[in-house]
Amino acid sequence: MAATTPTLGPFPGGMDNRRADYDLRGGRDVGDLLRNAVNVDLTNQGRARRRAGFDLAQAGLDCHSLWAPRSGAFGLYADAGDVFCVRPVAGALQRVQIAQGYGMTSALSFAEVHEAVYFSDGLRVGSYHPVSGPTPAWVPQFGVEIQGRRLDALPAGHIVAFHRNRALVAVHNTLFYSEPFVPHLYDPAQNFMQFPGRITVLACVEAGIAVCADQTYFLPGGVPSASMVATLNYGAVEGTLTYQPGTGGGAAWMSPMGLVTLSQSGEITNVQESRVVVGTADRGASVYRRSNGLRQLISTLSDPGEAKAGIGSFMEAEIVRKETLL
Repeated sequence: MAATTPTLGPFPGGMDNRRADYDLRGGRDVGDLLRNAVNVDLTNQGRARRRAGFDLAQAGLDCHSLWAPRSGAFGLYADAGDVFCVRPVAGALQRVQIAQGYGMTSALSFAEVHEAVYFSDGLRVGSYHPVSGPTPAWVPQFGVEIQGRRLDALPAGHIVAFHRNRALVAVHNTLFYSEPFVPHLYDPAQNFMQFPGRITVLACVEAGIAVCADQTYFLPGGVPSASMVATLNYGAVEGTLTYQPGTGGGAAWMSPMGLVTLSQSGEITNVQESRVVVGTADRGASVYRRSNGLRQLISTLSDPGEAKAGIGSFMEAEIVRKETLL
C-alpha cells in the first residue's frame, strides 16, 4: 500500500526559521509554517502563489538610493553621480536630471521638507523644489545672522529627516537639528545630540523621533527633547527605513533581530524576532508594495561578506540539500 504524502498549508503565520524543519505544524491558531519562501507571495488567507517577474522601467549606469514621497507623485534616485526625478507621464516614466555631483561614493538620503525635498550624500547638500513655496534652498552658508543669533547651514550627513518644522541630519554618531521654520539653518553651539554609536535610522512620527544607533532610542516630542528612552537594546540596518503610504501611517525598518515598526503614537515593536532569524547585513532598503490586493513591506539586505560579481551587481545562490538515499 502506497504511503500518503502529507500536505502542509495554508500558511497564515508565514515563515518561522527558528523551528526545526520537521516541526512546522503551527497548531489550530497559527496554521502551518514555512521554513523559507523564495519568489512567492502569501495571500491574506495564507495561500502561496508565485511572485510575478519584472520589466525594465528605466535604464541607467549606476542607479541607487531610490526614494519617493508618501504621495508617490514622483521618485528621486542617483545615477552615476547625478540626481534624477522620475514621474509617470502618459503611461511611461519621464526622467529629468535635477542635480549633478552627488552619490559617486556613497548613498543619498532624502526627506520631505514641506513642499520641497532636502537631500545629502554625506559630502554635499542639496534641495529639490517641484513646486514653488516658502521652503528655502539648502545650500552651504556660514555666519548667517538672524535676530542677533549666528546660524550656519546644516552640515552634510548620511541621513536626512524632518520633524515638526525642524530638519535633522545624522553625521556618524551626531544628530544635528535646525531651528524651527528655518530648516536649512542651525545653531552650531547647541543644536546637536551625540550617541554612543553610528546613527543608522531616524524615524519621525507624530509622537516623536526614533534614533537607532548602538541601541534604539525614542525622543518624545522630537528635538530638543527633555528625555530620551532606550526602547530596544540593538540598532537598525542602515537604509531600511520606510513609511507607510498616506499621512496616518507609521514607520518600519529592519534590525539585526528582524522587522521593527513604529506607530504614530510612538510604540516600537519587533514583529519578527520570535519567529525569524535575520542574517548579518550592513545596509539594505525597504518598500511598501501593493499588488493584486496584497499590501506588503519588502526589505532587502546587503551581506557585507557577499561575493561581488562586478560593480553594482552580486550573485546569490540558495542550496537545498535533499535526503541521502541508502
